[in-house]
Amino acid sequence: MHINVKIAPLIYLSNYLIKCLCIIFFMGVCAETSAQTKKNIEYKTPNFGCTFEDGPFKAIIKVEQKGQQPKNNLEFSTYVEIQGCQVIHIDFDKIDKELVASFKPTDIDDSGNVIILADRGIKYEIHLILP
Repeated sequence: MHINVKIAPLIYLSNYLIKCLCIIFFMGVCAETSAQTKKNIEYKTPNFGCTFEDGPFKAIIKVEQKGQQPKNNLEFSTYVEIQGCQVIHIDFDKIDKELVASFKPTDIDDSGNVIILADRGIKYEIHLILP
């Protein structure tokens, strides 16, 4: 058997070249997958800050109580307390005590609207009156 001495080093180099190309391809696939994962996370985080300052805001509130015969629906204007872009308190001086219920702090959307599902089946729809 006769081995061509000029071709042997080329075959040896071509094996390493194929291995290097496979490694580079694998690294590229991994980097692209990582970039796609990072893009998904970036889209989930908001691109804006809170536009509502902490303190009292004038608001129009629609109250609806389900589960009773007849349903109680009421709309009134009052002040709500905002802290950290959440409604934390509603001034209930103007409504019947039967429509007052406790609730968890609830986020405000960009338009100044909040829907709160409170205890005892009471729902508050809050629309902040923006200056």
